[in-house]
Amino acid sequence: MATLKGAKTVGAPFANAKEIIRVMYDFTVDGGEIEDNTVLTADGIILVKCVGVYVHVAPVGATATLELGKGTTGAEFISAEAIATFTLASFYASESANYLKLANAEVINFGIATAAFTAGKLEFIFEVLQA
Repeated sequence: MATLKGAKTVGAPFANAKEIIRVMYDFTVDGGEIEDNTVLTADGIILVKCVGVYVHVAPVGATATLELGKGTTGAEFISAEAIATFTLASFYASESANYLKLANAEVINFGIATAAFTAGKLEFIFEVLQA
């Protein structure tokens, strides 16, 4: 499992407030191998909701799919979505409006499956609350 260069640890620093967290995946920085990539790591018990994904550069990768969720192969926010869905300058809303509870050190991963990416720049936007 890899970690995105812009991955964040969230939780303890903001105490009782809601925080919007943005994490960038950039093929030129993070590569595009078939694997899970850590996006967020919980620092304490937190609640996380994915607001959505903004597409800065459309992902490319034959039959590649994208997943986003808790732990390895997690798909609570996005489940095996074909990359053709993620077109330039579009916003893809999460499949779930629910919060996920993360224990200390649990992660949210962005999974690349089926085929590797050869391009793409995606911004994952989350709403985070301390539990």
